[in-house]
Parts: sequence; structure tokens; C-alpha cells
Amino acid sequence: MSNSEIRLIRNKDIDRVKWDHCIDNSPFGIAYANSWYLDRICSHWDSLILDNYQYVMPLVNNRKYGISYIYQPFFTQQLGVFSSLNPEPSIISQFLGAIPKQFRLIDMNLNIGNIFQPNDFSFRCNKTYHLNLQQELSEIRAMYKSNTKRNIQKATQQNIKIKPVDDISRFLRFTSDNLRSKSPEIKSKHYSALQKVISYALKNHCGEILVAVDSADQLLASVFFVKTNQTVIYLAASSNQVGIETSAMFHLIDTFIQQNAGQNLILDFEGSNIPGVARFYAGFGAIPETYLSVHQNLLPGLLKVFKK
Repeated sequence: MSNSEIRLIRNKDIDRVKWDHCIDNSPFGIAYANSWYLDRICSHWDSLILDNYQYVMPLVNNRKYGISYIYQPFFTQQLGVFSSLNPEPSIISQFLGAIPKQFRLIDMNLNIGNIFQPNDFSFRCNKTYHLNLQQELSEIRAMYKSNTKRNIQKATQQNIKIKPVDDISRFLRFTSDNLRSKSPEIKSKHYSALQKVISYALKNHCGEILVAVDSADQLLASVFFVKTNQTVIYLAASSNQVGIETSAMFHLIDTFIQQNAGQNLILDFEGSNIPGVARFYAGFGAIPETYLSVHQNLLPGLLKVFKK
């Protein structure tokens, strides 16, 4: 790395062409870090930049009770440092150390290419699951667990159909209704931000909504996939009770794999640290990848008011 200084660039001054060029050419570049995605999924973000956008790091931030803090927005699993190069651990540590002290609380997820040397941040390891779609369909399906195969067969025998849709409002109503009890922390404002992301992705052909329906065209399961940089993210997914009972999601994912097998793509299932969910993803042959969450608290006392 050169001796250039890591600079804080405010949102209005970010060169979005250079920013996205960096993300798009990073071996770990992913939709979450593209400027169009950040502009829609959060209310404000700034950045740390080194060497004319050779290395970049988004800082999603807010202010509450006069205190500035950095947080990880919903529907954004990984951020961190991106570069067309493979950032060394020392570079990651330097970026973390360069976060201005005006941000008194920091909770941020790095990406799977970010490893850092011990410093003033605490961290924890998280898992996401990746499935390489470059192989032939028969090779991918050969990696399915027996339980996954049984559930796919169960769904197909019940005449469940999989189809693309573009009705974003219907998708979001279905998603919020079915995630309300599981993820009550996701509020209407977060779904409104997701709506902006989906609208952009559908319009620009980098995303799609797939749904599973019964013979009466009633929704059973749905997923929004977003695709950039040879990575497809299983971003927002849910099933209702009938969908769970009929294994509709198994059929939906298998159909998506069938449609995309043989392409130079990675299907990123976006988690999970929950054992049962992890088994579901692993059942399709997906393998775990580790990314780190970093935390720093420069405030006295407990900070429950800053919980997202």
C-alpha cells in the first residue's frame, strides 16, 4: 500500500462512477456496496477512500441524541473494505483505525475478503452460504442432501408452480406479513427502503422476484434475488404456513438453480448463524463462508437506545 492518506469523503462528494468501478472490479464486490444500493437502503452514508478509489469503505451512519454512530442497515449483510486488489489484513486494520472518532459507536459487518489484525475493535465470526452455479445442473443436484430431494419432490407432487412476478407491493406485503413474528425489528421504513432497491433492480435487470403459488394462484413462498458481480443474493425470502407445510421454498430454490446452472455465478444464501437455517442452505450443497462483524463502543454506560 502507498503512503497516501485514507480520507473521509462525505456523501455529496463521492465520485459514484469511480466508486462503482472499484466495487465492480473487487473479487469480493457485492451489490450491498454499490452506490445505487446504498443510496436506497439507508438514509445516509459516507466513505473512507484511499489512492483515488483504489480502496473504498462505506460508512453507513446516523445521529441520535446528538451522538453519531455507524451501523449495519437491514438487508445489507456485508460491507467493509473493497478493492480490485486483495486487501491485506494490515490495510483492513488501517481503515478501521481511520474511522473518525466522531462516530462513538460502531457496529459493522465486513465482507468475506476482509481479515484484520488485532486492534481496538471486538469482533465475532458469522457464516454465509455459497453455492457455485457454474457446474451442470446434474452435478449441483448430486450435492443435494436426501432431505432436500424429498422436500422438492413433495412440493412438485402438490402442483406448486414457480413463476417470476413484478408486483413489488404484493411481494412486500407477503414478506412483511410472514416475517413479522420472526423479525419484528424490521419496521415499515426498512421495507420502504427495500422497495426502492427492488424497483431499481427490476428496472435495471439486476434482480428478480420468484414466487411459488398453488393452483388458485395463492402465494406460498417468495424470494427477491439481486445479481451483481457474478453473485446472486437470496436477499428477502419468506413462506406462509401453507408454504412451509408444502415445502414450497425447496421447489422455488431448485427451480432458480435449474434456470441458472452452468453460469459463472455464485448463489449467496445470506447466512445463517442459526443452525436450522444453515442446514437448509447446506442441503442444496452450499458451503459456509466466514465474514466478521466488528464493534467499538467509545461511549460510557449501556447504549440500548442505539439498537436498530
